Amino acid sequence: MSSMNGFQDYLSRLSISRKLVLVMLSVVLGVALVSCAVLIVSAYLVSRNNFVPANVQAVSRILSEPTVLNTLLTNKLEAENILHVASEYSQISAIAIYNSDGKLYAKFCPGDSLPLPELAPDEAMTETDYLKKISAGPGRVVTLYIQADPSLPIDFYAGMTIAVVIILVFILLFGSLAAGMIRRVITLPVLHLIRIANTVSIEENYGVRAQKFYHDEIGILAQTFNTMLSRIEARDQLLTTARDKAEQASLKAQALAIETHMSNKQLEQEVRSRKETERQLTRLQHHLNSIVDSMPSALVAVDEELAVAQWNREASVLTGIDHDHAMGTYLGEVMPFLADTLGQVQEALDSETAVQLEKLLLALPGGEKHMDMMIYPLTEVDQHGAVIRLDDISRRMQLEEMMVQTEKMMSVGGLAAGMAHEINNPLGAILQSIQNIKRRVSPELKANSETAEELGIKLEAIDAYLARREITKFLDNIHNAGVRASQIVSNMLQFSRRESRDLTPMPMGALIAQTLEIAASDFNLKQGFDFKRITIKQSIDPELPPVPCIANEIQQVLLNLLKNAAQAISNREESNWQGQISISTQREKDKAVITVEDNGTGMPEDIRRRIFEPFYTTKDIGSGTGLGLSVSYFIITNNHHGTISVNSTPGIGTAFIITLNLNLGSATHSSTPELDSR
Repeated sequence: MSSMNGFQDYLSRLSISRKLVLVMLSVVLGVALVSCAVLIVSAYLVSRNNFVPANVQAVSRILSEPTVLNTLLTNKLEAENILHVASEYSQISAIAIYNSDGKLYAKFCPGDSLPLPELAPDEAMTETDYLKKISAGPGRVVTLYIQADPSLPIDFYAGMTIAVVIILVFILLFGSLAAGMIRRVITLPVLHLIRIANTVSIEENYGVRAQKFYHDEIGILAQTFNTMLSRIEARDQLLTTARDKAEQASLKAQALAIETHMSNKQLEQEVRSRKETERQLTRLQHHLNSIVDSMPSALVAVDEELAVAQWNREASVLTGIDHDHAMGTYLGEVMPFLADTLGQVQEALDSETAVQLEKLLLALPGGEKHMDMMIYPLTEVDQHGAVIRLDDISRRMQLEEMMVQTEKMMSVGGLAAGMAHEINNPLGAILQSIQNIKRRVSPELKANSETAEELGIKLEAIDAYLARREITKFLDNIHNAGVRASQIVSNMLQFSRRESRDLTPMPMGALIAQTLEIAASDFNLKQGFDFKRITIKQSIDPELPPVPCIANEIQQVLLNLLKNAAQAISNREESNWQGQISISTQREKDKAVITVEDNGTGMPEDIRRRIFEPFYTTKDIGSGTGLGLSVSYFIITNNHHGTISVNSTPGIGTAFIITLNLNLGSATHSSTPELDSR
């Protein structure tokens, strides 16, 4: 370790020129030694792999000649003489021939060489040995085996040694010349620069200049050093002048300091005022964002490329996409349900006029809804775009439908009041006359028998005649038609009565169970369906309190809905269709909700809109009056101040939703007599 440290100290004290010479000689000697070593090794390998195999292969080709081979195999003594002659080639130490049986036939093997095997080997025993199979005729293969000497001639090694010595001598000669040139070209200019630098640093004499010996890097350094000295000299003069000016400027600076202090105070006041303004603007921005987010409408602002620039909370609720994800995104991607209206948005941008689209049916992620769409173009000079407002009007349309339905009910109520009294009188006369006709031909009445005997007519013959001519059947049809007309009139009177009755709290579960029992026994096969083959599922909310209602009227409504559901199930064309009716109750705040749902044929939109209209029916003539659902609607809305609505999908089923108040405060309502639900 100490010797290593001493060597490093010695190197650190050497001059630059000697260090350069030492490094150059070290590199050159290292390259020379490596080159000589590579040269020797390469020559050895070339001689081993090329010289020896060339001689051996030449002998092998001579001995493989048919005439020579025939001579070898004919006379063993002659064969050994030929092998002896062949072994005189350099690098061949022993040679042998094996007959087709693999036994040694003839050989030449001096005593100092390795012994040859008695049987023909399958491959060469060493890397320098040579083995060859030679065909000597049909079915005869002889083996030629040669041992080669891989050693190089002594002259080759001597020549290589002399070449290496000459190379090293020339390297040392050129190294000495290069060292002298380095000293003259590099060391002397550097030492000159050092002396000039010492003069400048010690004496602070900036007037001296360095001599430029050559136009190399050191010459450029000397020129740069002279330039630096010139600039330092000029700067020193400038500093002296500047010092005088600085003393004068100091007085001015003191005066300016006072003025600056006042300006700083004024600037601080302006900064505080600006910060306050920024805070107010930020609060205003937050307030405006809160207003926009609090709007019940979906509000979206877009630029001229229809990229989203504003997105309120209702838009996120409507689409399920948050504000950060929507910002900067194309409007058609975040609101694909507006694909058909993007043309109107672009039209509003181009024409800079507001566009209003009403009652659009949009396929939203949460289902189809009716929406109003308003497009307001932005008319600012530096900002071109539009604001889109989407309003959900589904509830409003439902209320409008209910208002129209209520107006229809009121109109029918006024009409029914007048028609019922006008129709009841002639209808009563018809029914009474039919009853009297039946009584006048009945054999059970004694007066009929006595009158027939007085006239000489048999009452049985008259009865048989009436039966034969189906007159009795006609009378029954007239009677049934009159009864049906009476039922229609009775249903019409349902809309004109305004009798006051109190609502009584009833347990809805028990009322539904009783209604289902009546349905199972009463709605059997009379209307073309078997109620007992339909699966009934109930889901009764145990926390639902007794519901204020008129029990028989609610029961009438439920029976009507159950019968309609069973009829819709029976109308399905599938032969193995399993009908199912689900009836459920639940509490929503101060409301009781009753749902009757089936998996029947369902209804298209045009039928669903008219389902509660009086006298509107989709059944065949004679199968229904068209007043069943109208009466149900009247019972729920007028007598109970509730609501009844319907959701239906063709091919899937229908659901009727009844909402009743749980508050007894809204008590007195008009009563309605029990009517057939169809």
